[in-house]
Amino acid sequence: MPYQPPLPAEYLNMPEAEILGRIGFEELKSGFRVPTWRARDVTREVDLIEEVARFKLPEIPFTLPRREAMFGRLTREQRLRRQVEDVLVGAGYAEVYTPTFVADGDLRLPEPLSAEAAALRTVLYASLLDPARRNAANGTEDVALFEIARVYRGVGADLPEEHWHVAGIADGGFAEAKWAVEQIYSALGLEPSYGRASEPFLHPGKAACTAEGWLGELHPALLDGVWGAFELDLDALVGSAREVVAFDPVSPYPDVRQDLAFVVDEDVAAAELFAVIRESAGELLRELEVFDEYRGEQIGEGKRSLAFRLSFGSLERTLTDDDVAPLRASIVDALATRFGAILRA
Repeated sequence: MPYQPPLPAEYLNMPEAEILGRIGFEELKSGFRVPTWRARDVTREVDLIEEVARFKLPEIPFTLPRREAMFGRLTREQRLRRQVEDVLVGAGYAEVYTPTFVADGDLRLPEPLSAEAAALRTVLYASLLDPARRNAANGTEDVALFEIARVYRGVGADLPEEHWHVAGIADGGFAEAKWAVEQIYSALGLEPSYGRASEPFLHPGKAACTAEGWLGELHPALLDGVWGAFELDLDALVGSAREVVAFDPVSPYPDVRQDLAFVVDEDVAAAELFAVIRESAGELLRELEVFDEYRGEQIGEGKRSLAFRLSFGSLERTLTDDDVAPLRASIVDALATRFGAILRA
């Protein structure tokens, strides 16, 4: 039968080592030997401290936790993650929760729970494939799902790194994924800069990347139908988000809109052209977007045409074509100098 100590009052002035000896612990040169009947519940240093503390409670000063810990406020990261959730729900996406463990992966568990939960996931989008497939098979229309969860990266240490990601999948192809990504960036006060992506699970020619992730149309081998998907590093997005978002006033005067198409080498990224156009156009440029890409015999092999839609505006007056002409010329000259771009229209 385990040893039952007398009343704590008898131990108040007793040295710690003697207290432990009275309740069955044997003092050694390097510490204490735990009695056999306590082997399961005394396994750490803190457990040994508790054994003494329960007899010394009157001597332990009464303190309150730090005041800021008493308020249930969300951290900045938590607030922004919830903001992304709200944006995607408002965009028609339904949130899902999928297991952290997967069947295959680089981060194998030493003692897996089962063959289906043998590794930690390193990507998030793959967890959405089965829910999307089941919803489509059950006849659900306009399926759009997202998840915000942790993924894991092996860094050669005992434990992998944890990163928050947001991933989504929607019936409808590249346009659906791009629209959702734009809503996320806009909600965080950021502007995405797109480049080429060559992920093997995305449809060739219908994929793009940003500094924080990728988006595109899933390869038909993964899922029947036309599906758009995206995955973004949410930690990186939150880190880039501004604390205070400044909004430009809305101009009471109409904008001047122009479409410009340039022929460039195939290896010139649209994001590079995008940056030079913004730099050359100056403060009067209000909006800029890529709306078309063309390849064909008319522009030659190894070339492609990228069309941009530009919007110029002023807070003071209505701009005329004469006001915009110098800006247009500056853009054409800058792209020709930097990339050898040729204006088509």
